[in-house]
Amino acid sequence: MPNIRKLRTISQEEDVARAAQGIVFVVDDDAGIRSAYHRLFTLEGFLCLPYENAEAFLLRAEQAVETLSGPRCLLCDVGLPGMSGLALQAEIADRQHIMPIIFMSGVSSEVEVVQAYKTGGHAFLLKPVDIDELLDTIAAALTLSGSRQQEQTEVAALKSLVVQLTERERAVIRLVLEGLTNPQIGERLHIALRTVKVHRQHAMEKLGVSNLVELTRLAERGDI
Repeated sequence: MPNIRKLRTISQEEDVARAAQGIVFVVDDDAGIRSAYHRLFTLEGFLCLPYENAEAFLLRAEQAVETLSGPRCLLCDVGLPGMSGLALQAEIADRQHIMPIIFMSGVSSEVEVVQAYKTGGHAFLLKPVDIDELLDTIAAALTLSGSRQQEQTEVAALKSLVVQLTERERAVIRLVLEGLTNPQIGERLHIALRTVKVHRQHAMEKLGVSNLVELTRLAERGDI
């Protein structure tokens, strides 16, 4: 049966293009603020997805972007009805690595500010938020998200290469990274020098590196 490619609508194509520039989630119970930020971020070329409370974000946000890729950040009011902004932060703690959280508040205590930063918050802005400061903060958060996503992709690619190694090849490469020479590796693993060279060559080929410098750089991005 032939593959039937699902055609995107013009609106969906626009969402894809905007998401590539950056996805900005906005969580604020004030409809006026949500509307204003939606217009602002849309004008800046980003995909803006507003939610009225934390519960709505948790329920709908992930599904809304499951087919979209791009750097992302969350702009969230601290004093939300129901689940607070800080409680939402705790709920999605595992996502903060690639989705930095920017908090907003009209009246926040020092305790809230400290707690937000201690638990991984990217920034804390006081309302009324200065537009230039907001855009600069969003840009920095999206840049950070993009670099972390790239790092995550590189680590995943490295893992896919490492799993191709045999146990013996991995043992040899680890000793190479420790600075041992081929004869020393052979002595440590109780194998012949020729066998060490074969395992080392095969491992380097599988990892796509040709020298120790490249191997070292590769190892810095993940566990071998």
